[in-house]
Amino acid sequence: MKILFVGSLVSGESMEYLNSVSKKKASVAPVNYETMLIRGLSQAGAQVECLSIPPVAAYPGSRLMFMPDKMEKLDGRVDLHWLPFCNIQGLKQSSIERTVRKHLKNWLEENKTEPDKLVFLYSIYPPYAEPSIELCRAYNCHVSTVITDLPEYMYTWRGGNGLARKLNEMMRDRMMRIQDQCDSYVLFTEKMAERMGVEHKPFMVSEGFSDVSIFDNIEEMEKYPTKTVIYAGNLSRLYGIRALVDGFMQVQGEYELHLYGAGEDEEYIKNAAEKDKRIKFFGRVSRDEVLRALKRSHLIVINKPTADDYSNYSFSSKILECMASGTPVLTTHVGGMPQEYYDYFYFIDDETVSGIAQAIDAVMMKADELMEKGRMAREFAIQQKNYVTMTAKIAYFLNKQASKGQ
Repeated sequence: MKILFVGSLVSGESMEYLNSVSKKKASVAPVNYETMLIRGLSQAGAQVECLSIPPVAAYPGSRLMFMPDKMEKLDGRVDLHWLPFCNIQGLKQSSIERTVRKHLKNWLEENKTEPDKLVFLYSIYPPYAEPSIELCRAYNCHVSTVITDLPEYMYTWRGGNGLARKLNEMMRDRMMRIQDQCDSYVLFTEKMAERMGVEHKPFMVSEGFSDVSIFDNIEEMEKYPTKTVIYAGNLSRLYGIRALVDGFMQVQGEYELHLYGAGEDEEYIKNAAEKDKRIKFFGRVSRDEVLRALKRSHLIVINKPTADDYSNYSFSSKILECMASGTPVLTTHVGGMPQEYYDYFYFIDDETVSGIAQAIDAVMMKADELMEKGRMAREFAIQQKNYVTMTAKIAYFLNKQASKGQ
């Protein structure tokens, strides 16, 4: 099976560089997921090539006005072809669409006699999804896509005012117009299928991957001397950050709350840290530093509010990374989480500020069982959700679709 993957995959080194020259930092989560996905598909025997739109903010959010035509290798075996485009705000999307159309058409021409082939998209980002859907129909080539979050929420959660808000709404509307136009789907949650109107098309559910090897270079260290609660990720209300900070401030005890990441609530966190010296804000740091902190902490909190409809149709791949650390996780009962995970978490049943405080306090009092809970979660993630096992299932699914054509 030949797969042309279209997404944002770049090497870890390139990702660090792109963020170093940008005021607006791109999330590493999509690139981490794409890395495991492509690595696993290749190991499962698929012939994979990648067209990559590097994840970088448009100028002036980044210093880069133009993205180069560049080749990289993943694991020395998979070609990552950076597509060139103009990275200036207002020109970026149309530039990406033109270059994707050109390179995709070339690939389809070169492989038009290949019986088992498909185009595989990471999300339905319109500048590359629209030309992919159009050209695959013209060449009778199957097009499949990974959907990690509902398209209707992909841009509107960013908020913004005036022109920025209008542009986000336009992008959302473009995504929703094409969300049911692919031939098959790899969905993060089963609930997505009906919401997107694709329940009658071929789809499978794969909520993400665990890659325990990410901790291979993290030295073994003892837990922090002070019992520590950690949150690492997007620092915004969408992820319940203010409620977490306020809840922790109500907890009585010699604990610390460590927060890593960036987002709209950074100032709120800094102000809280001035009032409560147990709160430590580290901002955006290297991936290794976050992984080290996850292992050294006593409890990880993932506090997505369940009242937010978005959370009930999503599954955070960060959960599996946290499980692989061996540190226990306290989280909410988001609807997108499969029942099979429930035995491996502590849960916040009352999402009010006082309820979060009570949940943290109750869990941190269970000193004798915390380590065992974390160990069980790690074993589950390693054995049941490792990227090799999960991508083998995706490869089998895609192979069935490729052999059918459209």
